[in-house]
Amino acid sequence: MSPCTCLLVDDLEENLLSLEALLRRDNLVVLKARSGDQALELLLRHDVALALVDVQMPGLNGFELAELMRGNERTRRIPIIFVTAGSADGQRRFRGYEAGAVDFIQKPIEPDILRSKADVFFELYRQRQQIAAQRDELAAQAQALEEAGRRKDEFLVTLRHDITQHKDARAQQEVLLREINHRIKNLFSVTSGIISLSAQSATSVQQFSVDLKSRLHALARAHDLTLPDLGTENAMGAATTVVALIKAILAPHEHAQGSRIMVSGFDLPLAGKALTSLALLLHELATNAAKYGALSSPDGRLTIDLALVNDSLHVNWDERVASPLPQASGREGFGTTLERVALRGLDGTIDREWRNDGLSLRLKVPLASLQEQGV
Repeated sequence: MSPCTCLLVDDLEENLLSLEALLRRDNLVVLKARSGDQALELLLRHDVALALVDVQMPGLNGFELAELMRGNERTRRIPIIFVTAGSADGQRRFRGYEAGAVDFIQKPIEPDILRSKADVFFELYRQRQQIAAQRDELAAQAQALEEAGRRKDEFLVTLRHDITQHKDARAQQEVLLREINHRIKNLFSVTSGIISLSAQSATSVQQFSVDLKSRLHALARAHDLTLPDLGTENAMGAATTVVALIKAILAPHEHAQGSRIMVSGFDLPLAGKALTSLALLLHELATNAAKYGALSSPDGRLTIDLALVNDSLHVNWDERVASPLPQASGREGFGTTLERVALRGLDGTIDREWRNDGLSLRLKVPLASLQEQGV
């Protein structure tokens, strides 16, 4: 238990010694002042539990000292007991209480009464100290809890972010796996069609071999154009043009004896994510033409015309065949999903018109989408 401090103020030394003797006990520090000015100096340096002040003192009397103590934030809550040998009339007591006193003790002093009253204020002081200590401890615990709550929130945010990233990565992996599977199936289908077309037009085994190798190499080059350049830091596709891209994708389906594919019209540079999206879309259209359309038979013809209309690129894709083309089924496969995603990336649209002798398709892409260089 921490000691209490009591201040005794009296201009007579013998009175101070008497009060000290009456109050002496363990855990009590007694400060003595011979004047009001000396008492104020001690009050500025010490935390006092109780002040016993003589009323009649030369210079600064007890009432004036009490008024000064009440006017100072540091000392205004210190309980003051006046000790007086004068009359205890009502007016004198009223002035004392008005100055800030909590009690009066009349001389000659009754030791038991003095100790009893002093003990009450010493106990109140200790309780205030305990409450202050508990308040500080609770404040420290509250701050610790607040810090723990903040760290918990930061951890939950980080955990939520990590889980979201993990889910996004899983979803992206699933899309990539589906795309890889779709591309492999398409490559097998296109390769099978190339073999059939090469065999129908070849006059010898050697010509068949040369023609097949040439078309497979062209197919590989076209396939490369549909992928970003993973060797660069930003993983963007290499720059090319729209016409060059179309010709590279359709090159595997050309005949050595004569062209059955015509590409004409407006051309513009192409790079970045627009290159990848357009390459994926054109590769899907070419694959469908090789499976079911104009590129699936030697007598089929494909005409592609490009035009710039109202800040948009119009690609007119026209397939002509000898026998009617099968129309698209209502079932949506991954190729349809891939086409929709590529169109969304280009902010473009596709309109199809099925005819008895083929298919007419119009692709519209805003010029601004083709000029974007972002990943």
